[in-house]
Order: sequence, then structure tokens, then C-alpha cells
Amino acid sequence: MRPIGLALAMTVFTLPAHAETSPLETVKALFDAMRAGDGAAVMRLVSKDAPLARVQADGTVRPSTFEAWAAWVDQQAPGDADEQIFDVEVRQFGDLASVWAPFVLTYKGELAGCGVNQFTLARSDAKWTIIHGIDTQHDGDCATFRENYAAEHAGKSD
Repeated sequence: MRPIGLALAMTVFTLPAHAETSPLETVKALFDAMRAGDGAAVMRLVSKDAPLARVQADGTVRPSTFEAWAAWVDQQAPGDADEQIFDVEVRQFGDLASVWAPFVLTYKGELAGCGVNQFTLARSDAKWTIIHGIDTQHDGDCATFRENYAAEHAGKSD
């Protein structure tokens, strides 16, 4: 019985612990789900009825929902939509966080857009959930957006 007990103990101690997620890990998982074409995975990361919106070029806000976006994601083949975030800024106070994430989007291998995402997240039971999302498109050249954004924001802080 002793070898079985030791084997069982070794198994128990090598099982992964339930680790707390971070706001950034949650946002990265959102885009991983998009790349996988998995709308159900998107919805596991957002709270029920979480709003999603876009600030238009004229300053108006076009409201939507994560449910609508997840339905679009479900229609994509894996790899069709690839949104890469960079120069991400995370702010957190207690169980509230904000993730500012500039992005470049390719769709079916073609550069399709760029801009900035902003997500608000809340933590409950060691899990961060997206409770609001909004983005805006860059109206300039997306081929140089990443480099220009980095240059314009280098060394800037509050």
C-alpha cells in the first residue's frame, strides 16, 4: 500500500492549483477565442449582457453586445480574424480593472483595421470577467499604426 500512497500523494501535489487570472490574461483569452472562431469561449469571458460599443469617426457611439460579436466569431474559421494587441496598459484597484489595448486586425490574411480597445473588468472568485468593451478605429494608415502609436506614446504617462 505504501507505493500506492506515495504515487497518490505525488499526483495530488502535481495537479495544477486553481490560479487567479489577471485582467490581461482574460483579454488575451478573448482574442485567442476570436482567432479560434469560438464564440462560446468569448462568452465565458464576459458577463451576461455586457455592452460592447464603437466610437465612430464622427464621435458618435454605436452600441452593440458581446453576444452579437460572439455570433460573428462563431462564423469565422480558425485563423480568419486575428486581432493582435500591443503596448497594453492595465490599471487595477481591488476588484476593478481597465485594459487599454491598441490593436492591429488582419482578416483572412489581409490588414483590415487598427485602433484602440478599452475593456472594463470585474473580479469575482479569483476570476476576471469583462463587463464592458469599447473600441475606436484609427483613421490613418494601419500598416504603420503600431510603430507610430509606440513612437507617439513612448515615455508618456499620466
